[in-house]
Amino acid sequence: MKAAVITKYGGPDAFQIQDRPEPVLRAGELKVRMQATSINPIDFKVRKGYMFFLSGFRFPKILGSDFSGIVEACGEGVSGFAAGDEIYGFTNGASQGGASAEVLCCKASVASKKPASLSFEEAAAVPLAASTAYQALMREGGLKSGMKVLVIGATGGVGHYAVQLAAIAGAHVTGVCRSSGASTAKALGCDAVIAYDQEDFRQSGQAFDVIFDAAGKSGFGECRSLLKEQGTYVTTIPGPSVMLRRALTGSKGRKARFVMANSNDTDLSLMRKWCDEGQLKPLIEAVFSLDETRQAYELAESGKTRGKVVIRTTKE
Repeated sequence: MKAAVITKYGGPDAFQIQDRPEPVLRAGELKVRMQATSINPIDFKVRKGYMFFLSGFRFPKILGSDFSGIVEACGEGVSGFAAGDEIYGFTNGASQGGASAEVLCCKASVASKKPASLSFEEAAAVPLAASTAYQALMREGGLKSGMKVLVIGATGGVGHYAVQLAAIAGAHVTGVCRSSGASTAKALGCDAVIAYDQEDFRQSGQAFDVIFDAAGKSGFGECRSLLKEQGTYVTTIPGPSVMLRRALTGSKGRKARFVMANSNDTDLSLMRKWCDEGQLKPLIEAVFSLDETRQAYELAESGKTRGKVVIRTTKE
C-alpha cells in the first residue's frame, strides 16, 4: 500500500511517500480501505517529536488520526459492521500505523457508520475535531440551552464545530476570530463576533457560563474575569495552571477543565445524525492528495486556515 511516512521527527518535509506492507487484521479490529483523512494538531505535534514519550523512536511511522473509508474485513469478535460499510472515526493511536495510508486497521470501538449526506472527504473532517468540541462543551462545560458561551478560535478546525454544536444546544454563542472570518463565524451560528485583531475580547465586559478555548492560546488566568461565578473554562491544552485549578476546584466557583477527546460510537452517531439533518457541517479549507501530504501539513500549520485540511488517500 502507499502511505505517507516519517523516518525521523521534524517539519513537514520529513514526510516521504513509500510503499509499505498492509497492516494485519487482528481480533476486534476493522480493516479499512481508506478514502480520506484530515489533519489535527495532534498529528503535527507527533511529527515534530513533541509526543515522543508516547510515540517512541521506532520508524518509519504512519501518522493520521481521522479516517473515513470502506470496511474491507472484520476481525474476530467484531459485531455491528460488515464488509462494504462506509465508516468514519479517529484512531486514538493506531498500533499498526495511522490513517495517512491506503489501508488502516483500527479497533471497531473507535468507528461508526459514516454520515450518508457527506462525501468521504467531508466525513474525514468531522471525527476528532467535532468530538473534541462536543466533549468540551457538553461533558466538561455542562453547556445547556440558554447559557452564554464564548468560543475562542471560532472558525478553526475545532472551533467551527463548537459554534455549531453550541447553537444546536440552544446557547447564545459569541465567537472570537480574525475580522476576515467574522462573516463565516456568523454563518456558522455565532450570535456575536469579537474580532481579536481589532479589539481585545478580554475587555468585552461580558460574562459567560462557558468559555471554550478551541485554539488553545488563551489561558484560564486571561479568561477568568469573563466567567460567571459558577462558569467553566475549557481548553484543549492541559497546561499546569489548568491542572492545578482543576485539582483545587470542585463543583463550586469558577472552574478550569481540559478536554482529551475519545472516539466512540455514541458521540459519532450523534454527529452523524446532526450532519444528516443539516445542522452540523464541516468547513474545509482545502483537499490534497496523499502525494501532497507535505503541502497539506504546511497549510494546516500556517495558522491561516478556516476549518479543516483534508488529505484524499485514494485516487479520484
